[in-house]
Amino acid sequence: MPDPAATRRLFVAIWPDPDAIAALRRTVAPARAAHPDLRWQSEERWHVTLAFLGQADPDRAAARLDGVLGGVRSGRVPGAEPIRLAGAGTFGPIVWTGVEHGPWLAELAGAVQQALNAPDRRFRAHVTVGRARGRPADAARAARTAAGSLVDHDGPAWLPGEVTLVESTTGPRPAYRVLTRWPLRPAGPDTQDVENPAE
Repeated sequence: MPDPAATRRLFVAIWPDPDAIAALRRTVAPARAAHPDLRWQSEERWHVTLAFLGQADPDRAAARLDGVLGGVRSGRVPGAEPIRLAGAGTFGPIVWTGVEHGPWLAELAGAVQQALNAPDRRFRAHVTVGRARGRPADAARAARTAAGSLVDHDGPAWLPGEVTLVESTTGPRPAYRVLTRWPLRPAGPDTQDVENPAE
């Protein structure tokens, strides 16, 4: 039976590969220990959002994404190249690590946002790792302090293997669930699938 207190929203994302996650885990661990008052994201939720849709019809969103992503492979994405997680910063109370990427990722995000008529067309590639709590000014200050522990992060490069449409459930039991996947490169013996334990 659906939880009446839960809210379901959709977003489109790529997920860091296992090596990128392991490197970020090592960087975040001391910051997590030093700032226990922050609400730190579990690594299963670390992702790069390409488009946020809010409450939307998943079947309609998937159909529109098929027009952009169906049959796409990395060799057909102009300028596709590996990306990496590096540095850190804040959006108010949010603590994030940055994403170093070439123009191709922003262009892909723009195409996805346009196809879905996303309400927010900005693309600031990042991975949220934590959130400070309390009054806005205090939370922002705490977030900046925590982010200072992460600014030297420089993770390994990886080429995203897929784009996913994800359902986010908020409320007493928050969770992510991947609804649909679109590969960005062909499977093969030298291709490592992106692990996503959020299903």
